[in-house]
Amino acid sequence: MARPPGGPFAFEIPRGIAIVLLALSLIYAAHCGRRGTRHSMRMTGSGRDNDRTLLSLAEVLSISGITKLVLHAWERRYGIEPAERSETGRRFYTRDQAERLRLLKVCSDAGHRIGTIFELPLDDLRRLEVSVLARQRNAPLIAALGAMNGEDFRDMLLTRADAEGPEGFLDATVLPLLRDIGDLWSQGSLSIAAEHLASVKIRRLLGAMIDGAPRPRAGAPRMMSATLSGEEHEIGALAASLVARLHGWDSLHLGPNLPPEEVEAAAMARGVCCVCLSGVNGKPARLEAELRQLRATLPEDIAVVTGGPAYAALPAIDGVQFLPHFDALRDFLDRKARLRPAR
Repeated sequence: MARPPGGPFAFEIPRGIAIVLLALSLIYAAHCGRRGTRHSMRMTGSGRDNDRTLLSLAEVLSISGITKLVLHAWERRYGIEPAERSETGRRFYTRDQAERLRLLKVCSDAGHRIGTIFELPLDDLRRLEVSVLARQRNAPLIAALGAMNGEDFRDMLLTRADAEGPEGFLDATVLPLLRDIGDLWSQGSLSIAAEHLASVKIRRLLGAMIDGAPRPRAGAPRMMSATLSGEEHEIGALAASLVARLHGWDSLHLGPNLPPEEVEAAAMARGVCCVCLSGVNGKPARLEAELRQLRATLPEDIAVVTGGPAYAALPAIDGVQFLPHFDALRDFLDRKARLRPAR
């Protein structure tokens, strides 16, 4: 009998068995390929989404500070899904998911109900975390106000301003502090006199910052800030004027409680391209009527922007842009300056 080709160890495999072996080898290769891809996605971020690195469950729990029981409860209640699951059921998450879970824990630990903040965008959660941490940092300032100790309050503000710089001071200290003061006053935990003391000290400091800011260049875009009739809380408008000055604008703050015809006359006399109004507790009907009057009398090329809780409650008005936070104001100022025709 002739020896089969291929050497002394070669032998002929029946056709049916050969087909089965070939199929099994293909299945095994595909399985190994999937496992290798999964491992690569977890370790290097390659795979379906090349700009993300997947984290294990243990890593996510370590980053976020929550327990496995809490995570599973949030998964059931709010529909959290891992970014990937292995064939053995292991869960993998993106870094954004881990960061979201961390922010949710920080904010919920500070008293925010998880159900009310769960759907917030990541940037909004980060801003909420800033306010939470600022409230903790601002406890000594609140204590000084409660004791009506104006000197200590002023000295702590000056120390913060020197350390944080103008815009950092606004974001990390002043704005969260004003929110805390408003909340405590509405709860009856802080007196009207303490609120007035804080307003006086903060107003003076922000005014000094504006005076000390670099002079705007010739031909810089001009902005004017104020509050309309009946609104005495001007710190938001004052802070907006400071932000505009720091972003290269020639800004002017007119103060509180101005009727719309005065704002219009001042805007035309100064040649501004933007009017910024803030409001805390103005009467909605009066505020809306005056805002509509101002918008109707100003030329269309003069932008009108608003901010603060009083304006947040108003319906949308053509030609008026509501800015929900100071990051939105900064974006608006930078975009407006770029689009403005050169003089």
